Amino acid sequence: MARTTIEVLYPEFGNQAGDNGNAMYLRACLPEAEFIETPFGSAPAFSTRDDIDLVLLCGMTERQQERVLDELRPLAGRIASLADAGTPMLFTGNAAELLGRAIVRPDGLEVEALGLFDIVTRQLTPKRFTGVGLGTFTPSPGDNPIDIVGFKMQFTQMEGDNSDVCFCKLRQGFGLNERSSFEGLRRGNLIATWFLGPLLPVNPPFTRWLLDTMGEADAELAYADVALRAYRQRVKDFATPGMDI
Repeated sequence: MARTTIEVLYPEFGNQAGDNGNAMYLRACLPEAEFIETPFGSAPAFSTRDDIDLVLLCGMTERQQERVLDELRPLAGRIASLADAGTPMLFTGNAAELLGRAIVRPDGLEVEALGLFDIVTRQLTPKRFTGVGLGTFTPSPGDNPIDIVGFKMQFTQMEGDNSDVCFCKLRQGFGLNERSSFEGLRRGNLIATWFLGPLLPVNPPFTRWLLDTMGEADAELAYADVALRAYRQRVKDFATPGMDI
């Protein structure tokens, strides 16, 4: 059986708000997997290989966003093709913004993004948007929904309609913008979310789905007992009306 292969893109950038914890948790769940850490400036493995089981990119600074876009823009078609073929990909924090049509800086300059989703991101620095979120992710029609919890800390609001392509429907917190209850983006098994936390150790049932989708149905969740107890408590806490960071 081929070894599971996970590509972590630009780990020297994708460490904002502790989001490098996503890769750390996957390593704990999959100690036998191959982890490819692609540094900035190197060609991503997914660009030429068809055996990547997960592509992971986490949040970064705004300047790093623009540099990463310069690197990934020529690969936008490849990313879309992999998403449509069912390859699992996870973009967290402001890495999700790379997948829209454009990012508009505070000075009004519009930066072309990858164009996988019809959304536009507006940077509103220095205004900061923070909060907690509780929503429901449904893997496939008819499947049992999975509660998702997360934290938000961003300088951006997004314009567009993600109601048919969202990651989860919220019952607490804000989604694409402060008027939206639809959080994140989804295209096949490509998941993009502004939730920090980091997402995977904070949401073990979602991580279970991700591992299964990667072909690791027999892998055990690392630290399952404590992770699940913390998760269940957060679900209860985040359901409290007016709950905030």
